[in-house]
Amino acid sequence: MSKQKDLNSVRDKIDSLDERILSLLNERADLAIKAGKAKEESIKYKPAREATILNKLKEINQGPLNNNQIISIYNEIISACRSTESDLKVAYLGPEGTYSESALQNKFGSSVETVPEPSIKSVFEEVKKGLCDFGIVPIENSSEGSVNLTLDCLMDFDLTICGEIEMRIQHNLIGYNKPMPKEGIEIHAHEQALSQCKGWLSSYCPQAKLVPVSSNSQAAMNASENASVLAIGGKEAAQKYNLDILDSNIEDNSSNTTRFIVIGKSKSSKTGNDKTSIVVTTKNEEGALYSVLLPFNELSLNLTHITYRPSKKDKWHYSFFLDFEGHEDEDNVLRLFKHLNSLNTEVKILGSFPKAIT
Repeated sequence: MSKQKDLNSVRDKIDSLDERILSLLNERADLAIKAGKAKEESIKYKPAREATILNKLKEINQGPLNNNQIISIYNEIISACRSTESDLKVAYLGPEGTYSESALQNKFGSSVETVPEPSIKSVFEEVKKGLCDFGIVPIENSSEGSVNLTLDCLMDFDLTICGEIEMRIQHNLIGYNKPMPKEGIEIHAHEQALSQCKGWLSSYCPQAKLVPVSSNSQAAMNASENASVLAIGGKEAAQKYNLDILDSNIEDNSSNTTRFIVIGKSKSSKTGNDKTSIVVTTKNEEGALYSVLLPFNELSLNLTHITYRPSKKDKWHYSFFLDFEGHEDEDNVLRLFKHLNSLNTEVKILGSFPKAIT
């Protein structure tokens, strides 16, 4: 009987806490509404403010909930409170069930309107036209490198990177769990997923025909319509299309991570823990890249990523995409831009934004 009394006492305390939490959540929502009315901008998503809140929570969290759980809970709280100020519409690389959709939920929570798009370019187009407030697209994978379509769109569209998400990618072989034909088996996936699983595929499915498609969700859709097709995708895609997980964690690299960016028309203010992305187009001349990279060392700016694409303006001219720590409004970064502008180069600032919260 004493155990039952103890249990009842604990449950009473939980009920009391739930009432207090509910009251505090509604109080927070009321304050969010007041803050929204005080803002002059029509877009109420403030990546710097939200990143500051989440990073502070990580610093003061003492458990037993771990930081990932705290971040997940507060993403939803912030999302719900933000929705009391205005409705956000966010485009992502679809169809439903893609890793891009998961990245969107990790960044914006559930209280936004989501718009699946058939291509990375169409995500940019929706944001450019103002049909969506923001977009989510993949830009880089830790195993396979940059997503060239995203880089090309960053050059072609006048949009700003205002956030980033790093997400651990766990690939699964999915399909119908029933006997398969001995011949004619196809495995469909996005080309990046096929590359990220190429070792596993060559070991366990050497006879299968590998078919690249526009997304892993499209692959799952194909598998749901054809018993001789298997797909590579996440748990969300398997659930969406009522498929079975035939084998899990088939990626070759156990730390396989994809970085996604948030694109929009608004700039993010400084947080003290930021990154800046730029693209520098040089001419085909001796020492061009060296001249671009030299001031990073002189100004003690940590260069975190570099890749390149053909500039498409003239043959053998290249555009270099550079990510580095710091915000475009900081003194050292302003000195960097002044130096780069003095060179025989074209510089485009793609955005300054809070570092991914991991």
